[in-house]
Formats: sequence, C-alpha cells, structure tokens
Amino acid sequence: MTKINNLYLHEFHLKNSAKLTEFAGWKMPVSYGSAVEEHLHTRNNATLFDVSHMGEIKVYGIGATDFLDYVLTNSVRDVATGKAIYSPFCYADGGTVDDLIVYKKSNTDYLLCVNASNIKKDFDHFSIYANRFDCKLENLSSLYGQLAIQGPSSQKILSNVIQQDLSNLKKMSFVEGDFEFGTALISRTGYTGEDGFEVYCTQENLELWAHAFNKFKLGGEIRWGGLAARDSLRLEAGFPLYGHEISESISPVQAGLSWAIKWNKGDFIGRDCLALEKESGGPGRVLFYDVIDRRIPREGAKIFLNGNICGKVLSGGFSPLLKKPIGSAWIPSEKVKNISDSSWTAEVRSSRVPITFGQPVLSKKNQASS
Repeated sequence: MTKINNLYLHEFHLKNSAKLTEFAGWKMPVSYGSAVEEHLHTRNNATLFDVSHMGEIKVYGIGATDFLDYVLTNSVRDVATGKAIYSPFCYADGGTVDDLIVYKKSNTDYLLCVNASNIKKDFDHFSIYANRFDCKLENLSSLYGQLAIQGPSSQKILSNVIQQDLSNLKKMSFVEGDFEFGTALISRTGYTGEDGFEVYCTQENLELWAHAFNKFKLGGEIRWGGLAARDSLRLEAGFPLYGHEISESISPVQAGLSWAIKWNKGDFIGRDCLALEKESGGPGRVLFYDVIDRRIPREGAKIFLNGNICGKVLSGGFSPLLKKPIGSAWIPSEKVKNISDSSWTAEVRSSRVPITFGQPVLSKKNQASS
C-alpha cells in the first residue's frame, strides 16, 4: 500500500479551510472553497500554491554540465548562471521519463525541480548515467519546501514580502539570498501561464513564508489555491502534465515540445528516435480543443472523426476564461491533416460531444489583446 504523506504545512492548510485530496503520494489542498474563483483570481490578481510535494535533485561536479546535456533534451551549456530552463528527458526509444526545470547556479552546480510522482524514478534514471561523468547527485526533496505565487500582482506582493525590488528579475531567472524568513531561492517561473514566482526554502521556514503572504490575504490581494485551479490554469496555458500530454508512450516531439530539444548539441539520450519522429511525423500528435457543449470529456475518453475512433482524450476540464470545457487529445499523425474538419467528437459517458481543435486558450487570449 502506497504511503500518503502530509505536507509540512498540513495543519496550516486545514486552518485556512483547505479541502484535501490524495495526489502523487501526498495529501494536497484541492481547493479552499471555489476552484473557479481561485483560477480567476490567479488570472486577475495573485494566488499562492503550496507545491512542496515537488522534488529537488542537486547535480554538482566538474562533469555536471556534460552530464545534463547528455540526459536532457535541452541544453544547459550556454545558459547563463542565474537562469533556469525547461527540459523533458527521455528513454533511448524517445519515450518521456519526465520533464523538469533546471536552475543553473554555476557550471558545476545545478538544482533540478522534478515532478512529485517521479522523484525516485528520475533519480534512479539519472544515477544510471552519472557514473559516466565526473559529477554527483543528491536527492534533497525531503529538505525543500516550495511556494508558488502566481498572477499579475505577484511581483508587487512578493517584493513587499521580502522588501526587495524584483522588477529586474527576468522570466526564467532566479536569485538566492538570506531573507527575513530564512535563506531561499526565488525564481520567476510558474505553471499557470501568468507572471509569477516560486520560492524554494527549507521546510522549517515554510510557515514563516506562509504567514508573511497571509498578511496580503486580509486585504484581498492574494488567496490560496489548490490542485483543481492549478490544473485548469495549466490546461488553459497548454502546459503538459506528466502522465497526460507527455508519458513513456508520448515523446516530446509528439507533445509539441521540439522547441525544448537542442538538436545541434551533440548526442543525448533518445536523440535518434526523436529525430526519426521529427522527420517522419511519428505516430501522433498532442492537440488542444474546445468543447461545443457543457459536458466534459475526461481522460481516456475516445475521440471520433466521422464516427470512427481517431484518438483519445489526455486531459479534460472546465475553462473559467471561456466558460466551457476544454481539453487535450492524442491524434494519429495521418489524421492531423483533418483537424479543421467539423465532424470531430469526444466521448462523454454513453454519448458524444462536438469538439474543435485549435491553440490553447491562453494563446488565443494573448493574441486577442496584442
């Protein structure tokens, strides 16, 4: 039986009216009332998420850069110190092991943030190859806590919390330092499609940071958010979730993540199979869709074209921005050319609802406002 862990702030969340659910081996806040309100507050103001379930792995040594450039699809070699990058990493057959964020502290010191459900798998995978390079790995997941403040007001609020101007901290950059609430790494990163920051600190200092943020809750500037809002936010933004849009059977190429593959950096795990997929089109593609109905097709539901099964739903949910269901699907390559057809439907229980393929919701919103 899988052990279910409590977050370090478990009691704090209960006192703040969190509803809890089990996720990736953790008892996590799913919402603090209305997930839709939490979602919209993130889009319009700022919301705080406890993401301390995420994993942290330290990679260090003179061979750390060479090691990461071999195991990841993206490249860290030309990334400046103080910058972060996103990258998937693959098996030899091109299937996705996981995706992560790399924080480059120096050419010999990196911090990786990996998905909670994959911490052991990722560490074991990296360990297979680490002995080929002059570097070491440490799983620091039990030491770190992580809070994510996301939304257009996040810079103002976090600057007030730490009493420092963050306007010069660019997207996918980070700073480390000693703050009133302890040593922390603060990065301008997130998983919502909005401007935002993530605060990495010791678990022992999490409550100090949480109480500091809670002062802004009283004025309505910030609120807590749970997994439900976090999932609908990332789906509107078109961000992949491991086990859904990327998996052992769905490669980064199929998922539309070729921008995070550096083909000119030399050999890396999965390169040959990924290059073949890129050239041939591979078995299929991950596409996003809107539902022309109020019912929500859920993960695993069949996708149909002219009544014939032509794919499956990977993620499905409600978009508070569009006020209707949205989702992602895996579609065979030979059918991708037909995505503008009006005869696509998705299974909902014993019936079907019409869907239309297009860009993720947030891409449409940003284009409309530009």
